[in-house]
Amino acid sequence: MTCANSPARHGTWAVALTVTALVLTGACDDGGGGDGDASPTARPSASGSPGPTTAGNSPSLTASPTPTATAPTDPEQAGQDIREAWRILFDPKSTLDERSDVVEDGDENALMIDNLFRDPSGGKLRAEVTSVSYTSDVRADIAYDLTLGERRLDTGGPGAAVLQDGTWKVALGTVCALTRHAEDAPEAPSCAVTPSAS
Repeated sequence: MTCANSPARHGTWAVALTVTALVLTGACDDGGGGDGDASPTARPSASGSPGPTTAGNSPSLTASPTPTATAPTDPEQAGQDIREAWRILFDPKSTLDERSDVVEDGDENALMIDNLFRDPSGGKLRAEVTSVSYTSDVRADIAYDLTLGERRLDTGGPGAAVLQDGTWKVALGTVCALTRHAEDAPEAPSCAVTPSAS
């Protein structure tokens, strides 16, 4: 009868455990798939998308483009409407009601508009729009040539136009800024909270 604790039996178990350990170690060392060079973190998932990544091997991402300003649905028509509003504002034949209609919040600021174009100097102001640049679908920056009588004023711009109640109008801030060319046409109180070229 052989004893359970005999040296021969211990040797057989030791060999079996060593072989098992080597087989398991070999299976772990090659990442479980025989591709010893591939990192387990870089393997694609079953869905085909990359697996988890570490900080050292993060995929490069292209930065999203900066959103650009949107123009009105029909920029050409909007441009015509803006130029017409400016024409009416500076036309010496325009009435106060016509001018107020083409200025942002014109009804509330009719007194300033009236004073500006009744003023001996302000009444001689003329403007010609040279370019319209949309900063959104409801706002545009306006470049324009401003003259006082026969003299061209270098301080004529920039100006702005805004879409108010579905109609393009000369921005109130632009009209407020024009009062500096008049002899006696003070700014309306609402100009204090309006940017000068808005």
